[in-house]
Amino acid sequence: MSEQSASEANSTETVEPITFAEAESRFLDYLASYRSYSPATVRAYRTDLKRFRRFLGNGREPRPAEITRQMVVQFAVSLSGMAPLTVRRKLACLSSFFGFLQDMGYVQGNPARGLPLPKVEQLVPVTLSREDAHKLIAAADKPWHRCLVVLLLTTGIRRSEAAQINLEDIDLENGQLLVHGKGAKERTVPLTPEAINAIRHYLRHRRKTSSHRLFVSQTGNPIHGRAINRMLNRLLEKAGLAGKGITPHKLRHTFATHLIQNGVDIKTVQELLGHSDIQTTARYLHSDTRTKQSAVGKLRGLVGAWTDTSAPASDWRME
Repeated sequence: MSEQSASEANSTETVEPITFAEAESRFLDYLASYRSYSPATVRAYRTDLKRFRRFLGNGREPRPAEITRQMVVQFAVSLSGMAPLTVRRKLACLSSFFGFLQDMGYVQGNPARGLPLPKVEQLVPVTLSREDAHKLIAAADKPWHRCLVVLLLTTGIRRSEAAQINLEDIDLENGQLLVHGKGAKERTVPLTPEAINAIRHYLRHRRKTSSHRLFVSQTGNPIHGRAINRMLNRLLEKAGLAGKGITPHKLRHTFATHLIQNGVDIKTVQELLGHSDIQTTARYLHSDTRTKQSAVGKLRGLVGAWTDTSAPASDWRME
């Protein structure tokens, strides 16, 4: 047998069968240790796999190598009624799970690969107007509130990225912030003068602690995403902006949309946001309709006023 044939044969061999629980444990450990996924992402994968296990739990739970495409499709159908994005995420989790098991030799194929996915409506991202952004900042009377809101609005960082900022990530002299993004990817984003001032003001009031995190609680412990949500909700209520669907991620949308509206090219916006796929950034191009209409409106009068009176509209036809 040639080396190529031997290699192809070995690639189809499976190792000792394992249970679903064992497979799940090894997959999640792979995501956390090798792929450097965030704890929140690993928890989401664990939740999705738990739901799949419950679905399979009618009677004896099959081993991963016994799970068929029909079972996966039936599970997908059972998710009907959920938001399309939620369904797509759960099926993507299964595809990654079985892809890992296939690579490790625990299964011979991936029964979740290439499943038909529900269509996702492309919604225009919710953003704050300039006036509402000013109201939100004005409502932030505590130094860490103002610092965090200004950073979210002027850097476009994610909630998790804001919570993970370390003091050594901040370069106030050169006006830069090192951001620890998804998948252990890092990027550097510029700091505006307003952001630099907000950080300096907060640091003068920051509680003394051994933690290296920028944002810490009154007890000196690093803050978590839920604390950011609670803080923002209080500020929105105070600013009269409650009920508009504004979240920390919407402040990220605001950052991107205002850049696009001010003529920043999409590639630069992609790099600032840390998007791996430019198509993710491209949705902000579609959210700029009002600005585009205003721009095109400036052409009024370019061709003059002209009305076709040669025939009624109902008589129009191709010759």
